[in-house]
Amino acid sequence: MPIPHQSKSLTAGVLAVTTFVVTACGVGGAAASQPDDAKGRNTSVPALPAHFAQQKVRWTSCGVDVTPKAVPGAECGWVKVPVDYADPGGKTIKLRVSRVRAKDPSRRLGSLIFNPGGPGEGGAGFVADGNWHAGEEARARYDLVGFDPRGIAGSGQISCPDGAPEEPENPPRTEAEAEKAFADATQRARACQRASGAVFAHMDSVSVARDLDVLRTVLGDAKLNYTGVSYGTFLGQQYMKLFPEKVGRMVLDGVVNPAADMQQVTLIDVKTSENALGRYARNLVAGGDDRLGDTAGEVVRRLTQFAKKLERKPLRAADGEEFTDATLSRFLRTALNDEESWKRLTNALVAALDGDVSAFQHFESGTGGEKPTPQQEKAEKNTSLSMPAVLCLDSPSAPKSPKEMLHTADAFARQSPLFGRSFAWQMIDCSTWPLAPTGVVGPIKGSGAAPVLLVSYTDDPRTPLTNAQAVHRQLDNSSLLVRKGRGHGAYASENPSTCTDRAVDTYLVRGKLPDKVANCLS
Repeated sequence: MPIPHQSKSLTAGVLAVTTFVVTACGVGGAAASQPDDAKGRNTSVPALPAHFAQQKVRWTSCGVDVTPKAVPGAECGWVKVPVDYADPGGKTIKLRVSRVRAKDPSRRLGSLIFNPGGPGEGGAGFVADGNWHAGEEARARYDLVGFDPRGIAGSGQISCPDGAPEEPENPPRTEAEAEKAFADATQRARACQRASGAVFAHMDSVSVARDLDVLRTVLGDAKLNYTGVSYGTFLGQQYMKLFPEKVGRMVLDGVVNPAADMQQVTLIDVKTSENALGRYARNLVAGGDDRLGDTAGEVVRRLTQFAKKLERKPLRAADGEEFTDATLSRFLRTALNDEESWKRLTNALVAALDGDVSAFQHFESGTGGEKPTPQQEKAEKNTSLSMPAVLCLDSPSAPKSPKEMLHTADAFARQSPLFGRSFAWQMIDCSTWPLAPTGVVGPIKGSGAAPVLLVSYTDDPRTPLTNAQAVHRQLDNSSLLVRKGRGHGAYASENPSTCTDRAVDTYLVRGKLPDKVANCLS
């Protein structure tokens, strides 16, 4: 879920992709040649008309709609797919695709399709601008192919009109507040549905997996060779379920567990944030800074007590805005994932504990980095809009009423006063979605598929190693490669690991898997 990063929800609040994404979604459905799904439903679809498989991609230079700066040799084009696979003769949508040809064309093995996660991230730009480039051996032997999934980036974007009611800044605490939040969320989602057109009802991951198979066929590959990160691993597993006989060499990096439902995944998010807070506190004390406490446990307790105090009596910033426990939670969740901001976070927290929250007013603008370009801002907005469009079809387990949501939020808050309530209320988009979910939660065995390679950091803040271990147990045939360290997406990363890249490339190029469970210490 490229990847998956932190992204905003349908309008305002922060949605942690880690989880909500990716691991919350289980999806049913099967290819026409497949048996019924886990609930015994017939999920076959009609055969595709031949013209989908016979289409030719017209490769041209990549425009600014894909990337403002393409790498030499990058090409872009379009692939047409049905909007609704149950009605393949009906409306169609065009997928934006990109390609960088193999460096050693005389030894080319085929195409290696990449998905960066999300859901909501477009992959065409990642390949066209070289932001993802695979390992050296794989780059030499494969054409690298990126694609923007349906409704995302260049592939017919999901859109929402301006002026819809915004989400409340603070999670509701009363039935009246919860009912208003549900009514507003319902109105927002229906406005997005009207503005987005037919694709809105077919953003589910099973449809995207079917799109992958059309793309595989159009590229001329007998089997799908694929690398997916975060949500991309969930998508890969859906493909494995639908088309096991078409699985080639598949790398799933930063793994999502399809057997975890939305509420289980959201609780994993809560735990991940608590773990990040503990790591921050230990680092603070080890560095000799005792302003928030003499021990890591004292730091955590003091911030937890501060959150409870803010719940009873919020502080006010100089501009009159309230600084509540939810405000503190949002800042912590963002800052804890960026170690470069920890010193500034500490200074802001020390001042806030003394009643001065002015440092937080300028916190986000001073976190460093360049100002996003208009194209980047547009991409971020599309990500935040398209994420619920995918998740809410994939995920059947969000609370269904204001009363149930309040009960769930209270239960989450008891487990984590700092993070539980705000994470629970992130599920409101799917609680109020105007379309019934089509997904089912459950493990995917990949029966009949070629062996796949799972990859994970030992400390992944978005998709924990336990996800990869669970999926490794669920799949009929897989190996698990564990890279020591902290990060999300261990293969061909910005912080390269020779051991990891060599092991993955050996599998992609020669089909040789590492041991059933293998480790890279660096």
